[in-house]
Amino acid sequence: AQHPADPADPTSSEKVTNQAGMVWFPDSAHKTAQAISDFSAEDLPLFIFANWRGFSGGQRDMFDEILKFGAHIVDKLVAFSQPVFIYIPPLAELRGGAWVVIDPTINLDIMEMYAADTARGGVLEPQGIVEIKFREKDLKNTMHRLDNEIIRLDAQIAEARREADSGREAKLRARVDAREKLLLPVYTSVAVHFADMHDTPGRMTHVGAIRAEVPWRQARAFFYHRLQRRLAEFEARNRLVSLGRGSITPRTASAQLRDTALAAGIHSYDSDDKAATAWLKSAHHEKIQLETTVATAGAKNALYQIINSSLSPTATANALFNAISSLPDAERQSQLKSAIKKQFS
Repeated sequence: AQHPADPADPTSSEKVTNQAGMVWFPDSAHKTAQAISDFSAEDLPLFIFANWRGFSGGQRDMFDEILKFGAHIVDKLVAFSQPVFIYIPPLAELRGGAWVVIDPTINLDIMEMYAADTARGGVLEPQGIVEIKFREKDLKNTMHRLDNEIIRLDAQIAEARREADSGREAKLRARVDAREKLLLPVYTSVAVHFADMHDTPGRMTHVGAIRAEVPWRQARAFFYHRLQRRLAEFEARNRLVSLGRGSITPRTASAQLRDTALAAGIHSYDSDDKAATAWLKSAHHEKIQLETTVATAGAKNALYQIINSSLSPTATANALFNAISSLPDAERQSQLKSAIKKQFS
């Protein structure tokens, strides 16, 4: 990063500071949050190719409000209303605070995360997990449990202790120490590899951290069809939410769309984006029925809220008229009678 000299201070000079790659610094975190905000203002879907190891946590970065700019990224994603896709490319990794601020659980209704087959993801890196969960003491205990040579020496040490032969016991312990020192790098490497296996796309998919593993060669076609499906789904569910008048959430609307598609015979709705998109764009009859049902439920919910409110009779009558006007003709008369009876009895 380049910091120009202060024109008002003759003693100042230009400063150039090196910034590590794959790390968010205050300026780059602010740029990321601003870019997300710009996409949101344009009402565009968002693709994030994630390859970060976390945030810079130096004292200078804390002074430059790195935590605030990291929180801004979360705030912008929470307020986002279009589909968000996060993809960890081949040989890339997502770690530490970087994982935290773009985790799909921030906004499950719009965010989805995917990873290539050679990508890695997790809050801690494998070396860090080994330092915390599989320390040198644990590695040595594993050696004494698995290594035949150390098991044989342990048996001889126990025998020397029973015979009170302290000289022999000391020599055997020295041989055990030498064996542990020889094996420690190998066992550490195995432990790191074991920890790394928990960060693979297969494991992340199994625990629900990502939605699916997407190979790089198939990524363009996959995301094209996935985006088409999500845009069609968002359009349909936003209409349902609007018709529901507060009685339905985006997640509920998506579930109702899914149930309607399955009832219409689209059994691959969850797994086949092409089929789901085709149904969402063409199933006018099923969607009209669903929209009518949701609109009726929304109008009824509005009626109940008006009836139980403390509005004046004139305001209540106006509100009832607006709410009942959205009901199907067959239900208007009965709803109107029950509403007026409840309000003016």
